[in-house]
Amino acid sequence: MAEQLTGLADDRALLGRTSTAERVSDILRARIAEGYFPPGTRLSEDSIGGALGVSRNTLRESFRLLTHERLLVHELNRGVFVRVLTVEDVEDIYRTRMLVECAVVRGLGEPPYGLGDLEGAVGEGQRAAREGDWNGVGTANIHFHRELVALAGSDRTDELMRSVFAELRLAFHVVDDPRRLHEPYLVRNLEILQALQGGDRDKAERLLAVYLEDSLRRVVEVYRRRVGEGVPPG
Repeated sequence: MAEQLTGLADDRALLGRTSTAERVSDILRARIAEGYFPPGTRLSEDSIGGALGVSRNTLRESFRLLTHERLLVHELNRGVFVRVLTVEDVEDIYRTRMLVECAVVRGLGEPPYGLGDLEGAVGEGQRAAREGDWNGVGTANIHFHRELVALAGSDRTDELMRSVFAELRLAFHVVDDPRRLHEPYLVRNLEILQALQGGDRDKAERLLAVYLEDSLRRVVEVYRRRVGEGVPPG
């Protein structure tokens, strides 16, 4: 927990003069999506509030917002915890991804597309792989899909998918072999990027649809096995 709190203290500057519950929830959501708080983690009001320099009331409101997004859960007389997903949650996350991500690619319009951030996410994943940081590869993969969604230029879509991608990270925590899960998608992300660079959005959508179907199958297979074994997430 000490490492996570140090990271939160670094985020304190992001609050600036507007230490609102919404801004705090943005920071905590991002930290969940980056893997700092695994499923089942109890979030201490005193520790997190102290790290961010915000009031207890502000932090409680941010917890409420993230509970509404299904990232946190409040347990009576125990506190607030990062949510542990069910298999059904994982399946629903991928249904949402299929609907939104494929629609974004389908609706891109005529090329060229602004792909700089997408290229950056591919490079991020490749660097993490060279360093043997497979959890980092998983984070870069989430960044790739976040930037793919951002191509729609829609604040509403971005907001919706921020929560979805944060939930996806919760599913990744159960995986016992992150390299086996994430490594194949380095090449597949590059293939989607190259299709878009070539202006072939139809090919990119086909690649993406198969990608998501395969990813769902792999994640659910591992998730069912690990949960069946009684392995706690995180």
